Amino acid sequence: MYNVFTFIVPIITGIIVIILLLLLLRKGSGETFDKTRTQQGVFHTSCPLCGSGLEKGQRVKSVLFKGTPDSMMEIYGCPHCYPPNNKIKRICPVCKTELAPGNIVIARAFLKPDKTHVHVLGCSECYRRKY
Repeated sequence: MYNVFTFIVPIITGIIVIILLLLLLRKGSGETFDKTRTQQGVFHTSCPLCGSGLEKGQRVKSVLFKGTPDSMMEIYGCPHCYPPNNKIKRICPVCKTELAPGNIVIARAFLKPDKTHVHVLGCSECYRRKY
């Protein structure tokens, strides 16, 4: 009886270790596909108005009014939704209504040396300008 356990326990332990290693390797190599992935490559960000993914080099059209400690920003849209067209709807991230062609989105921008953080306040209909 003693000899059977000394033979079976290392085999079961080895099988458990192999299964755990396979699960760990499988988890690390899995690719995720979501709306921010295309055939050409991975989008690095998305438009806050239409949600379209932006490839490297594409920018959201905006105007920054610098201030201290934070700045105000007017966001017009990305190359997909600005100038306004009938194909892609521009939606306000705050009130969730479709933007008219002349409407913009107002945001507060926090400028830091290593990155810029943008907090959307609303569209020109749901957020009245206070600057």
